[in-house]
Amino acid sequence: MKTQDYHKTIGIAGAGQLGTMMILESRGLPIKFNVYSESQSDPAVSIADRSYSSNQYKEFVDESDIVTFEFEHINRKLLEYAEKEGKLRPSLKSVELKMQRHLEKEFLKSRNFPVGEFMVAHGGKKALELALPMEKFVIKRSEGGYDGKGQYYYYDMSTFPVDSEEIFVVEKFVEYDSEASIICARDINGSFYFYEPSFNLNKSGILIWNSSPINNNELRSQMIEISSRLLKELEYVGVMGIEFFLTKDGPLINEYAPRVHNTGHHTLMGSSYSQFEMHVRCVMGLPVFQPSTYVPSGIVNIIGLSLSDIQLNDILKLGNTRVYDYRKKEVRKKRKMGHVCLTADSNEELKERIENVLKIIYKSDMEQYI
Repeated sequence: MKTQDYHKTIGIAGAGQLGTMMILESRGLPIKFNVYSESQSDPAVSIADRSYSSNQYKEFVDESDIVTFEFEHINRKLLEYAEKEGKLRPSLKSVELKMQRHLEKEFLKSRNFPVGEFMVAHGGKKALELALPMEKFVIKRSEGGYDGKGQYYYYDMSTFPVDSEEIFVVEKFVEYDSEASIICARDINGSFYFYEPSFNLNKSGILIWNSSPINNNELRSQMIEISSRLLKELEYVGVMGIEFFLTKDGPLINEYAPRVHNTGHHTLMGSSYSQFEMHVRCVMGLPVFQPSTYVPSGIVNIIGLSLSDIQLNDILKLGNTRVYDYRKKEVRKKRKMGHVCLTADSNEELKERIENVLKIIYKSDMEQYI
């Protein structure tokens, strides 16, 4: 009996929910999936064709045709080795800028991308010295902060590490009308693709819900143009999420993520194919096409709790909903445990459905979970 002849193997550095969905959404393709993980209890380990632990990064790279990642804070030696072997997509340059927030900000500013006012401070005392003259400000750790971690706002500096010697980014607080993002991609031939942008609601730096499309042609065009230029500047291959503040003067880049992104989960139900399959196709050099938007779609994140059977049933009873549980063993405050995808016939109906899902998940007490 012949065995399945897999044409290529993709190695995914990181085995959390994004790696899991990358595998599940692309299982129909004749590709093998390797994953590298610091913890063998991570969810993608159980569905990969093979998993590798922290001391096996060279073997992981050697036994993969292409290496990508689901998270930018990955073993640097792995990324450098994959780059040296000509296997890393996206490139090391795109992720290096994300390892320290101030490098990302300085890169965007130097290339004339629209960003808010910021300064770089070496040490907590210097950061406060730069920030306090501003009426409103945000101080962010340059290294390691995400999902609201390592961010300190002008209205509550009680936990700010004044004596720290690390690098901080001091930002003038942006007075924005709303937040938005775009999921975009570039293939190995340099062609650009995008999904319809979404409006996002964040609290404490964590995405609570989003909805797509935004139905504003001017903003849409500006976000697409900026995104296309950024991916070209980075010689990028793969899917990227770019978050914006929408201001009276136009969109400002808040940050980019060189990977599939939480704000792109709506593509699982609302588009002709998801951001996860798009990413796999791009990095593996498979044919890619401009995705179609079928219906308005959005997500609600499940944060800091696990759904009860009653909550699960109530969400599914709404119809045109799909629940994604991330199979994380430990539930804790601020941790994304899953999300709900939902669709509707109009943006107005979608917003109503999002509100219904929020009530089912959090009732009237979201603050205790985020």
